[in-house]
Amino acid sequence: MSGLSQLLERLRRVRLPPGAAAGAVAVPSAGDELSGEVGLLFADLDAIKQRGELAGSAASSEAAEIEAAAMLERRRLLDEARADAERLAAELIAEGRAHCEERAQLMLADAQREAERVRAHGRERTPALVEEVIRRMLESAR
Repeated sequence: MSGLSQLLERLRRVRLPPGAAAGAVAVPSAGDELSGEVGLLFADLDAIKQRGELAGSAASSEAAEIEAAAMLERRRLLDEARADAERLAAELIAEGRAHCEERAQLMLADAQREAERVRAHGRERTPALVEEVIRRMLESAR
């Protein structure tokens, strides 16, 4: 029988018997040996608990470090994204301005061609109109 089995057997003997017999039967004593053996188990359990608390504390500390590093990385990524967005916005604005300037130049060239066409048309019609005005003035003067 193993040491743990023996200990469990002793502890089982310490428990009260079930039912009405519990009131009439005296509890057998396992002796001072049992408390010494149980004390060793509790000492081991205390050591395990202490190691668990240390591990939990170390894990909490490591988690806090990881969280702080993640926050720094988040901030860096946001700053990088903001800079990229500003650069892209500036490029789009520059492209838009260039497109508008090109369109304005085309419109100006169209307007200049139209103005030249109107002037040419006016130069063509001016002699006939002057002749017509003079003819009517002469007719009205008669």
